[in-house]
Amino acid sequence: MENNIIQYLEKLKKPDNELIKDQECPICLEPFDLELSNTLVMLPCNCANSTYHMTCITQMLQSGKNKNFCPYCKTIYKINTESVTVVAVVPQPSNMPKHTTYILFVHIISNTLMNVINISMSEDYENTRADVLSKILSICYFCKMLVNICILIHLKNNADQMKSHLHLSYAIQTVLFVALIVMLSLTEFNFNSGIMSVNNVFFCFGDLAFRITVEHKCINRVNAV
Repeated sequence: MENNIIQYLEKLKKPDNELIKDQECPICLEPFDLELSNTLVMLPCNCANSTYHMTCITQMLQSGKNKNFCPYCKTIYKINTESVTVVAVVPQPSNMPKHTTYILFVHIISNTLMNVINISMSEDYENTRADVLSKILSICYFCKMLVNICILIHLKNNADQMKSHLHLSYAIQTVLFVALIVMLSLTEFNFNSGIMSVNNVFFCFGDLAFRITVEHKCINRVNAV
């Protein structure tokens, strides 16, 4: 039985070394050795994390019935170990894992609410540099909300692109946060300044904490498979 499984896995498509460079197996969390590509297997789902150590997938398939699914995206693939033939994958409506979807929507919602509050708390400042920076920030906050909408519309079904755009979104918001701190340092602290400071800290760190928590739980589920 084990030999049949190995023969089946050997017939699957091999991963592109450039795509998995510096990545690790989602099951054992050990880095891939690109010089031993024959020990790696790419599951038919072809999702963002479809590459695993062949030994990890073999142990998973031997651990019980109905274990023929990708631990990352949960896509089921059919396997016939007797004839050792690769059978078509059962398609899924979306190639984006559920946890990525949750992270996306929480980020978009929290980020949009934060920027709405930032705009509503903006005011005219006596300090010329602070006043100019405040107006520029208000425009940037509005543009960032439009970017969030575009991310939802165009990238909701592509996990790979979604992750890269989420990282870009985090980077942009970090720059805006630094600019906000500079602006507030040029003015006297008042009620609006306090609200904007608390608003940005609460939503930024809340969003980050949610993502870390969800990804940690996802890793634990994969390890338990």
